[in-house]
Amino acid sequence: MNTLSLQQNIADLQHLPLLQVLSPETRQLFLSAVALAQYPRYDYFFQPGQTVKYGYFILKGAVRQYYLDDGKEVVTRLLLEGDVCTAFYSFLSEKPCYEYGEATEDVVAAAVSRHDIERLCGQSLEIANFERKVTEQYLIHEHERAISLQFQSVQERYEQLMKSRPDVFLRFSLGSIASYLGMSQETLSRLRAKKIR
Repeated sequence: MNTLSLQQNIADLQHLPLLQVLSPETRQLFLSAVALAQYPRYDYFFQPGQTVKYGYFILKGAVRQYYLDDGKEVVTRLLLEGDVCTAFYSFLSEKPCYEYGEATEDVVAAAVSRHDIERLCGQSLEIANFERKVTEQYLIHEHERAISLQFQSVQERYEQLMKSRPDVFLRFSLGSIASYLGMSQETLSRLRAKKIR
């Protein structure tokens, strides 16, 4: 992680959508614990075996999270500006993670440590509620994704992602998107071709 000057992108941090729920004073308190970090394309935020100590708010760029299953990549998250990136299990449990977090574009992110989050939650009920909301959003996303993979057809999953996050199709490879949707790249190509006609 290369740390940048906090002043360099302070406007981006001030206007991060997730932080708008905080009062201006509490937002400043939160930002006092944040460092700006940049990751070049193909660099890793974390890899299996590492204990993840930071959560990241993506200000610019794209990240994919995945794990390996018998050498095959299984993509679990496709993240863009405004999203939160971390290996949640490792971040919360302080145990080694099992997944990769890879920058697929050059990334600028606001990084905050688990230690600082806990300290700030002790100082501010507003920040404690904010941290709970971020965790809730992650759990809801994971639950919705699990239900989608279990109960929706490949076409329904494709159409739902096209409707909710069309920008994903412009920023990630077809292979990553297909893996995220739980289908082969050939199936995804076929669905896209059908939509274009």
